[in-house]
Amino acid sequence: MLRLFPIRFRRLPKDRQFDRFDLVELLATKANDPRPESYRVDEGSIRLIETSTLTDEAKVRLWQPFIAPSLKALHEENRTTGRSLGIVRPDPDSVKFFHKPAQDADTEDRKVAEAVQQVQQSSFLEEPLKPLEKAEYAFGYRFRSNGHPHNHIIHDWEVQAAYRHYKQRYGTTALDQIAHEYGENIPKRNLHFLMGTMASHMRTFIIIGLLRSSLDPYELARQQKLF
Repeated sequence: MLRLFPIRFRRLPKDRQFDRFDLVELLATKANDPRPESYRVDEGSIRLIETSTLTDEAKVRLWQPFIAPSLKALHEENRTTGRSLGIVRPDPDSVKFFHKPAQDADTEDRKVAEAVQQVQQSSFLEEPLKPLEKAEYAFGYRFRSNGHPHNHIIHDWEVQAAYRHYKQRYGTTALDQIAHEYGENIPKRNLHFLMGTMASHMRTFIIIGLLRSSLDPYELARQQKLF
């Protein structure tokens, strides 16, 4: 599991833009970043090889090996080995989705969110893109991992993009719609949190993505052992 940057997706030519689970070819070198998984990408080398035709089972088998026993265990490994990426499964029936006005988010969360947005928009020696719309709400999850309670804001473009789409489609009921999708539907689909640290916050894990599937990765692992 690697962290690849910079990939200024909105600047990529259409024939180089890719979706999750597409197969791409690119050149990358170890970044000047103490996090072991961080690699710098030559954006000009990105080539889309194949759009995803993977089954749900094949997709889960790709990310299954990176599931940590718990978020606490991931923190401990971060202190001993520097590991800065991992996947965490919340305890069953412990997930609670929440939202709050962006200005009410904790100071630390606001700093991280602003840093994430700055990275998304940064571009050197080129005309600036149209700025991304400032977040109106902060969205997150309260959950337990191996019995320990956690409270995390989602620092991922996906949930903000979903909210913008819901605003256009549903208007004043957008928050209800996103609460239903992220609070009820997604947790039923074997929700896992993709956790990562930032270069300026190397000991703090944040939610940088959501993984879900119709298949339970633990059940797949058990089947592998049986056969």
